[in-house]
Parts: sequence; C-alpha cells; structure tokens
Amino acid sequence: MHARDYTYSEKEFEDIQSNYNGKAEYCNGHVVLSSSTSIKHNEIITNLSFNLTSYLKGSKCKAYTESIEVIFRKDNEVYKFKPDVFVECEDASREGQSFTSAPKIVFEVISKSTASHDYITKLDIYQRFGVQEYNIVEQDGHIVQYTLTDGQYRISNTFKDNDTYVSTFFEGLKIKLEDIFE
Repeated sequence: MHARDYTYSEKEFEDIQSNYNGKAEYCNGHVVLSSSTSIKHNEIITNLSFNLTSYLKGSKCKAYTESIEVIFRKDNEVYKFKPDVFVECEDASREGQSFTSAPKIVFEVISKSTASHDYITKLDIYQRFGVQEYNIVEQDGHIVQYTLTDGQYRISNTFKDNDTYVSTFFEGLKIKLEDIFE
C-alpha cells in the first residue's frame, strides 16, 4: 500500500496536526503538509492582512490568517483548510476555534510545494462551498481573481505590476499591489 492510498480519520489528522511544526490541512481523508513558509510568503500575508484589517475596521467582518482553520463539511466530505488570508463576517458559524462557514474572500499565496493544491483542489472546494471571491497570489507580484457567479468561478481579473487589486465582493476595497508585494 502506498502512503497516498491511505486515508486518515479526522482524529488521526488532529494527532498529526498537533505534532507537526508546519501547516497541516485535511482533504477528505488525505493530509497535505507544508513546511514553514518563506520570508517573502510571510510578508505578503502580513501586508494583505494589514490592508484588509484597515479596510474592515468598524464593519461586521474581520480578516484572519493561516493560523485559523476553516472546516468545509457536507454529507461525507470533510476539508480542514488554513487559508493564508481570509475574511469572515459576523454571520459566520464556528466549531471551537475553527470556522465552519465559507469565508467571503480567500487569498492563497502560492508556494511551489503546494501550488497544485491551491490551484486545483482548493479552487474546486472553495467554489463548491460558496467562497465568493478566491484570489491566487503569486509571489512574483501577480494575483488571479476568481469570482463566484451562478455557482461557478470565473476569472474576473488579473492584477500585476502597478495595478490596484479591486475586490468584487467588498465595494470600495482596493489595495495597490506595491502595498502587497513590497
């Protein structure tokens, strides 16, 4: 039996996660591990979080980072992800310290080791569970923005160079790319 053929229970995943010094995510029986991130990856997350927090101040929504888990559960499917940066609002449901409702917006900063997980698996899960806006952030300064329309993602924009990111979900949310990638 190959390790990739083995499926883990949620309990086994919790044991792995509690003993792993990195980011562990549960993907319906499979475990995706990523080691500590780079300084550049961390700076992008910090900049996004700062800008989102500033924009959301005084609203009913808050920005969170990868230390908080989001659980996507439907029928026999369970996914436990830790999005790099995401926004939940006061109507969000929780189970302990984890959110159990889809974030309004997610930003995933791509790392080589988890790129296909972010581009393929998470895109599918976020679409199926109703994340309104999914942004794939390339560390070289590009953002691909997906917007949920009639239950399907479509690429609504791509941002690069001196562009300004503009949210399709929060009216007025704009962030200069230089403020994200500096």
